[in-house]
Amino acid sequence: MEGGAQPSDPTEPPKPPPRPGKKTEQQRRKEKEARAQELRRRQDKLLRGRRQQLFRLRSLGRQLRCWEQELLRRRMQREAKRRQMEGLPRRLGRLKYEDPALEVQLSDELAESLRTLKPEGSLLHDRFKSFQKRSLIEPRERAKFKRKYRLKYVEKRAFREVTL
Repeated sequence: MEGGAQPSDPTEPPKPPPRPGKKTEQQRRKEKEARAQELRRRQDKLLRGRRQQLFRLRSLGRQLRCWEQELLRRRMQREAKRRQMEGLPRRLGRLKYEDPALEVQLSDELAESLRTLKPEGSLLHDRFKSFQKRSLIEPRERAKFKRKYRLKYVEKRAFREVTL
């Protein structure tokens, strides 16, 4: 015989497969033991995990303290930077505020007496820079006049230049 699936006697009917609902006592006992063993294995694994967590508790505490110290250090750094930036003017426009150069007179430019001493600088310019420093107006550059078209030069003959 080739396939092995055919019965030895062709007149004999094939055996019906065993019903899945009916189990023997031995099968039931083995399944019960397997379930109990699986339950024990899961409980052992859970217990091992809990013990491991207990041992990790000290390292977790150390890690947590390091993390809190890092957070505190960053907070202090941010606070220091904020305090440092408080005194500086805020950036309102695209340009950054620049302190004006001190206007002083050289020793040879100084007057002989304090009565003849001339004031240096411009009050208007000083007020303008003060507004910029206090972030009331944005720092700006002088507007440069730009022509929209090119100038055309045309020679005109004046009527006076004409001689007869």
